[in-house]
Amino acid sequence: MKVKDLINMLSDRQRKSVEGCLERCDLLDPEEEIAKEIPQDIVEFSKIIANPIRASILKMLSNRWLCVCLIAKALDQDQTLISHHLRTLKRFNLLHEKREGKLRFYRTNREVLERYLEKLSLELLGGRS
Repeated sequence: MKVKDLINMLSDRQRKSVEGCLERCDLLDPEEEIAKEIPQDIVEFSKIIANPIRASILKMLSNRWLCVCLIAKALDQDQTLISHHLRTLKRFNLLHEKREGKLRFYRTNREVLERYLEKLSLELLGGRS
């Protein structure tokens, strides 16, 4: 939708005020398209990293392999809760997993995380990262 289309949707009073400002200030291009949609995968990624436990897990695992029991101890959380968060992170391929006997070790998949962060930055900053 263009800026001018949005202006036309305003009440008469609002429209006059905005148009007056446009004449004086030259802040908006009336022909400019206003993008408002964000791809669903980026919305979901944002929700995933917004959780403080998941964000902490990604930070803890950025440069090391850790098992669930160590992650749980470090975060002072129940292993079941940590396992739930690890599954969520794995669903988005944000973790590498390695089995050693009965234990599973995890590490942040930095390439995938960087790709999502770059996409988020491009969406929110319009290509100015």
